[in-house]
Amino acid sequence: MNKQEYVPGVCNINREEVAYRRKFAIGGLIVATVLFVGLAFTPLSPYIRALIILLPLLIGIISLLQVRNRFCVSYGASGKQHASEGDKEAVDVAEAEARAVDKRKAKIMNAQALLLTIAICLMSLFVPAFS
Repeated sequence: MNKQEYVPGVCNINREEVAYRRKFAIGGLIVATVLFVGLAFTPLSPYIRALIILLPLLIGIISLLQVRNRFCVSYGASGKQHASEGDKEAVDVAEAEARAVDKRKAKIMNAQALLLTIAICLMSLFVPAFS
């Protein structure tokens, strides 16, 4: 798919938007990893360490899912799309059925990101501290 076009529930962002989200994915995952490794050398409880990495990890994972799916959960939830190359801003999705499909996709992606984040945070509880 060289030229991206809006497809309800499939693609609602263009290449520029994907690149923007890729930066957040990389940044969130790097911050979560650095925090996790750094906190492993402190006497903090594993539960506190998991809570500290939760937000940057969630940001990284939801951003990664948006890159992978070429779909913005915020646009999908609010009935907007920005798939056309060259457009300066997001536009409203006119069809009610398309908006409903996008909202469903946004809910699924949010649930996937939350479940994956929780799973990783739970696994982090088993990593011993080095302090």
